[in-house]
Amino acid sequence: MTCFMAEIIKSQRAGGISHYFSMLSRMTGLPYFRSIDIPGEPIGMAFMSELIGSYPEHARYLARYARDWYEWCCDQGYPRFSAEVCFELREIRFGGNAKGAAVLSLDPDGGPLNDIETTALLNALRASRDDGRISLQQQVAIWLCTALGGNNQQYVLMRADDLLELEEPDSDGAFYQIRVARIKKRHARERHEFKTRKLTREIGSLVQELISQNRASLGAGVPAGVAMPVFMRPYLREARLGGAFHEYALSMSTDEFGSLVRTSVAQLGVVSPRTGKALQATCRRFRYTFATRLVREGASQREVAETLDHTDLQNVQCYFDLKSDIVEKLDEAMALTLGPISQAFLGHLVRTEALAVRGGEAGARIYRHDREAPALDPIGTCGSFSFCGLNAPVACYTCNKFQPWLDAPHQELLRDLLAERKRREEGGLDGRMVALTDTTILAVADVVSRVAATKSGDHNHVG
Repeated sequence: MTCFMAEIIKSQRAGGISHYFSMLSRMTGLPYFRSIDIPGEPIGMAFMSELIGSYPEHARYLARYARDWYEWCCDQGYPRFSAEVCFELREIRFGGNAKGAAVLSLDPDGGPLNDIETTALLNALRASRDDGRISLQQQVAIWLCTALGGNNQQYVLMRADDLLELEEPDSDGAFYQIRVARIKKRHARERHEFKTRKLTREIGSLVQELISQNRASLGAGVPAGVAMPVFMRPYLREARLGGAFHEYALSMSTDEFGSLVRTSVAQLGVVSPRTGKALQATCRRFRYTFATRLVREGASQREVAETLDHTDLQNVQCYFDLKSDIVEKLDEAMALTLGPISQAFLGHLVRTEALAVRGGEAGARIYRHDREAPALDPIGTCGSFSFCGLNAPVACYTCNKFQPWLDAPHQELLRDLLAERKRREEGGLDGRMVALTDTTILAVADVVSRVAATKSGDHNHVG
């Protein structure tokens, strides 16, 4: 405890130091600690239960400082501290069940991301491959959080040999799987049991690229017995060398990974249409989002619990209590307000067809079908030199190869999409079906706003 307080004194302000000191004084005076006199006996969850109970209800949040102490001791490799207990401590929400409240209230700051926020985030993530806004490590962190819905501990335990590249019969390429450590079970060692999860080719190839980058950066300078993690620290944690956690000397801590995710999302610069502020996301929010999406897709309680690696079905009940059939209102006025901040439109507005990439090719034109005329109205140019096979023009506005023209019937297309959405809603279709084209609606609305701004003298939106 002396070493821990020495670290706290170096890094905390006076108020924080006082909280840690008071907590340790209270904790060591409780019966649980006074009764531990067997050398090497592990410190289990009972210490936290006793500590929380020792505080009056309004002050129980102070017990969270004991979690920091336990995690620090575990990171140092002290033998009486278990990584499994660390995870259980992280699951405690001091002051109430934050998970249930955040999910059921659809909290715009801490609850699951909605479809528009998710799409905007993934669009910005894909664009970062070209603009270099975030590093490869940051990209992989967000992709895996989105695809797996895991917790911090599971990501920091991932190693290079957990990624499996397999050949798929009758296919033109490989597919990927990744082994995810199960850390909530009875085993004290972190990498004792695994679940194998499938990754898309896009995500799997990025993970593979990151692993290659990690190996290239290290060369041959890794001490024997130190494992190669997927999420690697910039330098060895020397305090772990030669100890019980020697093999994890290159692995990030859970706090470091959590910071990586938060910082990466912030650097993407996505704005939440719900708050009008920069989107904030953590591993926990990605986990809520992942579970909510599973429920919307028809998964059972047991399937959700199995995917999230919960043993108790009560832990996933809040996702089923959430009303998934609520349809958010979206009309033209709202679309024009949300469109510019949704980041759904990824293409480039051009003044004329002649200024577009492939502008001279009739086969590159994208059309809107005017059902009333009837006629095909050209609205832009596809700048891709390969066949995509997506549904034009609906899929075009969210593609970075699309070049809508300044003088084209974008507003008419917006009204077509909104009218079709209203028909689905009035027809009593499932909320997911009603919102099927919401991202495209916002992308088209963004183009309409850019056209209006350009014609009024703002030339920052047009190429």
